[in-house]
Amino acid sequence: MDSKTDRANNNEKSLGAEYMLFLGTDEKLIYNAKGVFDNTIEGHLVLTDKKLFFYYVSNIARDKILIATHPNLESVKLKDSLFNSSLTINSKTKSCSIKKMNKKDAKELSIKLEKIIKENK
Repeated sequence: MDSKTDRANNNEKSLGAEYMLFLGTDEKLIYNAKGVFDNTIEGHLVLTDKKLFFYYVSNIARDKILIATHPNLESVKLKDSLFNSSLTINSKTKSCSIKKMNKKDAKELSIKLEKIIKENK
């Protein structure tokens, strides 16, 4: 049982660190949270000091969906359900929703995004 737990922890750590490939050399990670992008793709919502993107691993490759750079973020809406939360994020170019997020992670991320939006107005 201990070996299964160790393997699960190692897999989670390695999966969580893979999105670092998409960070610039001068970018800093602010927050990341697991979720489902527009009800289709499971992955991580990643907030850096420059941009917000969704990282996922498919059968073919690892990839990201750029949601917005900080100046292009317009609004964020937090919606709580019984077991989890969702965020709806609007930017100047697109709107998306991240569902099935941990309630605590979604709340913390929405607070950080709202602060960034206020700073860039």
